[in-house]
Amino acid sequence: MHNFKEDLKELFLEGILVGEKEDPDSFLKRVHKLKKLPVNKFKNPVFGVETVYVTVEKKKAFIPWFAAYTKFEYEDGIVIPKIEISPFAPKETLDHELVHAIKAPHEDSIFEEFLAFETSEGLRKLLGPLFFDPWEANILAITILLGFFVPFLYIAALGLSLFFAFRLYRTRRLFNKALQEISRVFNAKNPLPYALLLSEREMKLFGSNQGELALKVMETEDPLRYRQISALDAIKVLVPHSKNGS
Repeated sequence: MHNFKEDLKELFLEGILVGEKEDPDSFLKRVHKLKKLPVNKFKNPVFGVETVYVTVEKKKAFIPWFAAYTKFEYEDGIVIPKIEISPFAPKETLDHELVHAIKAPHEDSIFEEFLAFETSEGLRKLLGPLFFDPWEANILAITILLGFFVPFLYIAALGLSLFFAFRLYRTRRLFNKALQEISRVFNAKNPLPYALLLSEREMKLFGSNQGELALKVMETEDPLRYRQISALDAIKVLVPHSKNGS
């Protein structure tokens, strides 16, 4: 990388994020591997990402309530995302899954679904992150279906629904606080590009108004990712507001 900051910015635009605790050699190895994959355009500009390297396969949904699914394979220790999407999926579904593909090198985060649903609008955006993992939707659906034979299970389904709704409310509040703190710390009108690079722990620190602390720890323990998030200042003028705000 002849111009490190510029290169990290360009890679971000291509949907290649530095992973957590990833060293430069491992990162470059992953970059070369990803650039052999098909290029998909990101339609929604809200994250500032223009393209994503990922294989997209149209496939009839195995489970009716899943329009698409992103799975991860490993080649030489490098995570490779692959998207399977129904031909009948809503228009924003691919962008949603592209967010999961972009986040592939990062550890699981409760905020990833919130970020993915930023590509949607209205109630889908507001209520979409009700489930943090696909199996949660499966459990609720199975409980409701079994309630036809064992009516008592409808009470269990109601309890699960209330739990998911309460968790959504609490996590949404923390997510929104984190976005506000990101905007303040980075002096950014749109915090979403920065949020893509943050871990769950860092998002929680931002949500508790400790953004500077999160960045100091990142600078010390994760310098390459810190350099990429610092490079985003060069693209913030290209990133529009989300239509619905955050």
